[in-house]
Amino acid sequence: MNDHDDLEIRSEGALGIISLNRSSHLNALTLEMIRGIQAQLDQWREDSQVQAVLIKSNAAKAFCAGGDIRYLYDSYQAGNTQYQDFFATEYTMLSTIRNYSKPVIVMMDGYVLGGGFGLAQACHIKITSEKSRFAMPETAIGFFPDVGATYFLSRLDEVGVYMALTGAQISSSDALYLDLVDYHVPSEHFVALEHALSVAPILNPVEIRTIISSFITHPQESELQQHIDLINQYFSYPDISEIEQGLADANDTLHQDWIKKMQAILEQRPEMAKQISLKLQQVGQNLSLEKCMQLERGLQDIWLQQGDFIEGVRALIVDKDKNPKWQTDNTEFKKTLEKFWPVWSKQHKDSLC
Repeated sequence: MNDHDDLEIRSEGALGIISLNRSSHLNALTLEMIRGIQAQLDQWREDSQVQAVLIKSNAAKAFCAGGDIRYLYDSYQAGNTQYQDFFATEYTMLSTIRNYSKPVIVMMDGYVLGGGFGLAQACHIKITSEKSRFAMPETAIGFFPDVGATYFLSRLDEVGVYMALTGAQISSSDALYLDLVDYHVPSEHFVALEHALSVAPILNPVEIRTIISSFITHPQESELQQHIDLINQYFSYPDISEIEQGLADANDTLHQDWIKKMQAILEQRPEMAKQISLKLQQVGQNLSLEKCMQLERGLQDIWLQQGDFIEGVRALIVDKDKNPKWQTDNTEFKKTLEKFWPVWSKQHKDSLC
């Protein structure tokens, strides 16, 4: 067994196992964890005895609650470039997983949020439990859904817009309904499934899926599916103002609670985060995964320098006063974004306007 601080790494039979082991922080990814995952994947790529990789969690409540946003905040406040190193290293790791020559399995039990969601989506075979809760909650801290969400959420049309803007949590049943995961296995069977994989002599995709199939069960009905018509109705508008106005003008007594809840959430989110999150969902539909990731990387650096991310983290994580002072009219920020879109568009021959 090898340990990389908050990672537990071992191999059993033909299975390489990477366990996220930062339970006190719900496995929020540090730069050292990301580097450790990358290094281990590089090592196992050349190891003929390891036929497949499993990424899982040792935490009872979470697979991964995202990236370590306090680290990003501290880096920016200290005036160094470590936050840029974090993003660049994270995106390299995600690309490595997606393009890995051996099957990469992820087992998710508990919260799968932000960077954890992106990590899971990069894996080839996705297993969830009844305890799993998925979300891209970035707008709550004045940011935008990243780590590939411009690609994988935009493929969900209005549901992707809904998730990107509100940060709403969805269940494993919802994730299955949306094809964001492949299998539902009861949490109590995760240990047995891991053991079955570890003793299997052959771990190619067909054999792996055959093993998993003996553990799967059918989860409860998707709650999101019951609201799909509402989501399609109110989150189909091309502008934030139209989405919010549509909710405000709604004359639907049957679904007033849901409508009021959406209004309240959107009112709390900063304007620029909502606008860029919607824009990314719209343009992401017509971009490759690689281009979506490149677009996000460019925006990340801009956002920490001029956006609401630092203030959001301060209010919700650092000072915890839960009273962020969102920017209402940052002309310089808007000019930077206006310059960024056409430059990126010209480089990749895609219209982002």
